[in-house]
Amino acid sequence: MTLVELMVFLTAVAVMLGLGVMILGLAMRLETDGRAAFERSEALGRLSRRFRADVHESRSLALDGTVLRLEPGPGRAVEYRVDERGAVTRVVLDADKESAREPYRIPQSVGARLELREIEGRRFAALKVDIQARKDRIDPIRAVEILALAGKTAPAGLQPEGAKP
Repeated sequence: MTLVELMVFLTAVAVMLGLGVMILGLAMRLETDGRAAFERSEALGRLSRRFRADVHESRSLALDGTVLRLEPGPGRAVEYRVDERGAVTRVVLDADKESAREPYRIPQSVGARLELREIEGRRFAALKVDIQARKDRIDPIRAVEILALAGKTAPAGLQPEGAKP
């Protein structure tokens, strides 16, 4: 082998190693993004099932800024609280004493909002979570909305005031 052939061979090996490192870095980034998307999906799924069940069985709803208070029965209340960072926490109150606290950590969320709506004479509670894929990307922020009908599974005499069956 001549010195020129050796230099060409080493250059080709260096290029292939460089491409291999780039592909490995891309694969690691894709794996991280995929894991975060899966965790976000799981957290939103758990939150949405719990939120809908609580709103469906509630007979009264009250929104005070960042706290949604649901009362499924006498002496019992469930509050959904959104803090300044947009994290959502579910708090169960028995006789106005905290008996359970369940924080929901939603990966890549950048904020959350609670709303009450009246649609065709029915009361709905909405929880909107803003999602951004990654901080270093320019993807737009997407809003995921969880909407639930108040008093859907409450006994007939305990449905919210003005609610249609």
